[in-house]
Amino acid sequence: MKQLLWLILLIIIAACATQPASRTPPPALPTTALLQIGVVSSAEPIIPLLEASYAPENPQVTLQFVVGNHSALLADLANGLLDAVLVHHIPEGNGRYFNPVALDGVAIVTHPDNPVNTLTRAEVQAIFNGRLTNWQAVGGRDEAIVLLSREPGSGLGILLRQRVMAEQRISPNVLLQAGNEAMLTAVANNPAAVGFSSMGSATQHSGVKIVMVDGRSATQSSTRDQTYPLTTPLYFLAATEAEPTGELRAFLAWLQSDAGQTVLGDLYGRIR
Repeated sequence: MKQLLWLILLIIIAACATQPASRTPPPALPTTALLQIGVVSSAEPIIPLLEASYAPENPQVTLQFVVGNHSALLADLANGLLDAVLVHHIPEGNGRYFNPVALDGVAIVTHPDNPVNTLTRAEVQAIFNGRLTNWQAVGGRDEAIVLLSREPGSGLGILLRQRVMAEQRISPNVLLQAGNEAMLTAVANNPAAVGFSSMGSATQHSGVKIVMVDGRSATQSSTRDQTYPLTTPLYFLAATEAEPTGELRAFLAWLQSDAGQTVLGDLYGRIR
């Protein structure tokens, strides 16, 4: 009987014992959206502008930039590796959503010591197809022109052929440069060289000079009003046919907003 009473007492004591308090779950960490944006090498100077301006004001987004050749970036876009790309050329037959975010220009670049400061579009064509081979023919020194062009798949190379060369082929004696930085470095290292880049990129490189084309300089003002003859938009090209949504849409909206245009205006002509 005593054993039964002790057993009952132990059960009562156990039932009355204080249960440990349940732990409060830690607060959920804020989630961030990852946007992977491809940028052609000729537009690479846009990246620090976006990192300094858009990223701090939008901590809910992580911007990851991938710099590359135009064709390579389009392939990554098609394979789902990028959310969007910033490019100078929209391929023929494109079915993806795109919109301009700035106005750039195909800039003809030479060494700063080259006395030639202006060329006509016809002269640029004659130089790049090899009909003009000496700087003296366009008012320069008596020295052979060292002709530089970009690697296959370059968007600016496509634009040069469309906007300047027309039906003319680029000279087979051209020296190909793998990327925009390689192009600018090669021009900066050779007083007899001529090549091409984007206005937004060439203005950031102290080792090259932008030559006027048809009497017009490539500037933010002349690309904005499109009086520079080789003005070209910088496009936002999405991975899908539909207009972007969510954070990608917000990023595009900022690029086209007054705040975004003010930032991009440090390098490019504004679209509004």
